Amino acid sequence: MPSLAIKVKAESRQNVMQRPNPDSIYYQEFIQLQNKLRDRVLSLRKSRGLVQEDMAEYELSVRQYQRMEQDPTAIVSLWQVFKLAKAHNLNIHELLDL
Repeated sequence: MPSLAIKVKAESRQNVMQRPNPDSIYYQEFIQLQNKLRDRVLSLRKSRGLVQEDMAEYELSVRQYQRMEQDPTAIVSLWQVFKLAKAHNLNIHELLDL
């Protein structure tokens, strides 16, 4: 019978977010999508006169949000996209209308 430590370790591996694989045939297209999303999020924030620190009100830490603006590959989950949309009073499909 597996120990509790082995079960927890196995669950941890299953919950790790998968990052885009540079070897994938879809990688470049996905990176372009992430760049467009980052540009849109940055544009929305600036057009509303907000600073990065304002994003903390939407459950996005300042550091997390800074990473998203600096490195588009930091936007890795649907949960992050959902919170970004809410921060700008948009539905996800409106945010992703790139």
